[in-house]
Amino acid sequence: MSQENVEIVRRVYEGWSLGDFSQTELFDPEIEFEMIDWPHPAKSRGIEAMAATWLATLAAWEDFRAAPDEVIDHGDNVLVLNSISGRGRGSGADVSALTATVWTVEGGRVVRLALYWDTVRAREAVEGRD
Repeated sequence: MSQENVEIVRRVYEGWSLGDFSQTELFDPEIEFEMIDWPHPAKSRGIEAMAATWLATLAAWEDFRAAPDEVIDHGDNVLVLNSISGRGRGSGADVSALTATVWTVEGGRVVRLALYWDTVRAREAVEGRD
């Protein structure tokens, strides 16, 4: 089952890289979305609330990009290490960072997305040490 979870996550990232955000069938309607330790932490429930939370975050950026560098199987959880980059909309400052996302998949659907700025903390979370 865990390899199937990795494939679901890869499929979502592939769609996102093409600008396709329509794969809602891969997400539980009541998905938990949390930006754990981002500069503006946030938490929401449901696909529409997740989209609104993410769009509000993206509004602070110009040319925001996120690319998965590594996808690591942890059973029901999939840890993705990401490279992100962007330019602050107001400041014009270029920012790049390595971040992590913990995807929790149950029954073929993503039930939780947890975004971490601190990759060590994300690894600890998937290993049950958070």
